[in-house]
Amino acid sequence: VLKQREVIEQGKQRALAKLMHRRNAMVGRLREMQETISSSKQQAAQGLVGTVDLAAIAGIARYSANCALQGNTLVRELAQLETLVEQARNELIEASKNRKALELLRDRQRQAWELEQRRMEASRLDEQTTQAYAAKIMAEHNRCEPSLPRSSSSSSSTS
Repeated sequence: VLKQREVIEQGKQRALAKLMHRRNAMVGRLREMQETISSSKQQAAQGLVGTVDLAAIAGIARYSANCALQGNTLVRELAQLETLVEQARNELIEASKNRKALELLRDRQRQAWELEQRRMEASRLDEQTTQAYAAKIMAEHNRCEPSLPRSSSSSSSTS
């Protein structure tokens, strides 16, 4: 299950990365458009010095208007994309939380298992120690016990 959660999280990461890449490309295009409009305005200003070429000025004005229109469209698309990026980011956060929750559960279960193993080992060692001590006591008891003399009834029966 944890592997599945990791796969889901990686999928969410890839989806977010794609959206971020797309957003960065759109921001780059918007920046290029703004730079183009700025340079067009500078050209138009230079065209107003000396002899005025109305066709060139009209061309620059059309181009600037077209760029502004495309820029507005791009800004709207970028706003929609930002919503998708935020949604993808929230989904990634949720997937990460789910994975971390399972990792935490796994770690807790492992700790509980290790604790149980230590308890069982301690119990086994305690049992071995108790048996060894009991065997030692029995051996000492058997060694220290004096040999019982033979019954006196057998010696008195000979008289």
